[in-house]
Amino acid sequence: MASADSHAYFFKLPLEIQWWTLRYLGPRDQASFLQICREAREIVEPLLYHRVYTKVGTYNDTSGLVDFLRRRPHVANFVHAFVLDEFHPVAYRQLMAFEFPNLESVIMQHDGELLRISDEKKLSLNQFVKEQPKLTNLTFSVERDDFSAVKLDEDDAILFRHKKLRRIRMSFIDFSAFSNLDADYFQHSDLRILFIELCWYTHEALSRLMSSMSALQNLQISHNGQLPFSEKLYPSVMTPAQESLRILDLTWRWKVPLDDQGMDFTRFPNLHFLRVPPVFLLGSAYMDDMALPELIRTRFPPNLKMLLLENIVPRSIRVMNERGVVFPGYPPPGYTLELTLMPRDYQLIRFLITEKHNVLPRLKYVLMYYMEFMQDPSDLYPLAKENGVTLGPLLSTDYVNPLLDWLDEL
Repeated sequence: MASADSHAYFFKLPLEIQWWTLRYLGPRDQASFLQICREAREIVEPLLYHRVYTKVGTYNDTSGLVDFLRRRPHVANFVHAFVLDEFHPVAYRQLMAFEFPNLESVIMQHDGELLRISDEKKLSLNQFVKEQPKLTNLTFSVERDDFSAVKLDEDDAILFRHKKLRRIRMSFIDFSAFSNLDADYFQHSDLRILFIELCWYTHEALSRLMSSMSALQNLQISHNGQLPFSEKLYPSVMTPAQESLRILDLTWRWKVPLDDQGMDFTRFPNLHFLRVPPVFLLGSAYMDDMALPELIRTRFPPNLKMLLLENIVPRSIRVMNERGVVFPGYPPPGYTLELTLMPRDYQLIRFLITEKHNVLPRLKYVLMYYMEFMQDPSDLYPLAKENGVTLGPLLSTDYVNPLLDWLDEL
């Protein structure tokens, strides 16, 4: 058992050494040490509550966290990050009604169905939500059992109105109601990264959200179904970031564009990485070889360095084993799947490689998935090498996360 002298010696150490020592203790031991005396509590609390987690279904869920902060409001000064495993529509708004002077990150990820509350209750809670002065990272993800988007109201926009945000990730939510906001409601001039994953919105709502993002560098918008509005309007929505945007990931799995007119990214001079289905970027006209030079000149960002052709799904030729041909499909262990590109995609890739110096002189990489099963790109590799392009063989399980510094060096 530690003596009073050892306690006194510990308390005389510099605070940095005390914290360094206490970091070797788990949260339970830190909480036990906290109860020794007032001096111990003052030392431990900034360390113990630096990052706060919740656990749904226990006393340590979001409602329990709100109750704890009401009993001990001074703890709010020590919190730098919340990791919440639920979206409780009452408790989350009550939590955001506290002012956390040092809060930098909120990660809220919910799985399953939501508790329902009335619109009047929601409105009354939103009135007390505060802007967090140092919040730079916000993840707001609600994944229901049926994957349907959670519909937000116009007054819910306050949950995202933190001026210092540099990264936002929104998943499985419908923020169409944001279209009724004032044009200057959001003040996200410091935002660098925006991920919008499987959400629903209108053209006006997305425009409101992005209206102040003049420093945005990395934008990801993903959809499995049809787009909320015409693909040709997306570049205009991104106009506030046309000078700053450098990474654009449009992971769109739907195969048929709404207007079939393509998208014009020629006014994005610093856009170096683009992931996009070619039929959405160029329209179905890219099936015509004669149209490719004009389409690429009027659609592609001029200084593109890395292109990932999304949603190019090759044709299955056959699945084989040592006994012969089996029905088409994904191969079980021990079988081989042979794929080939659709003619229009093959011609597009070949044109980008051979005409690189005339259409996209800074292009270094052309990437696509399913390359582990592909048969016919083998003749493209010598052409790619000759023209200074790397034809990237991505596996179906690969995840591409380009880094800005690396793109600068290309």
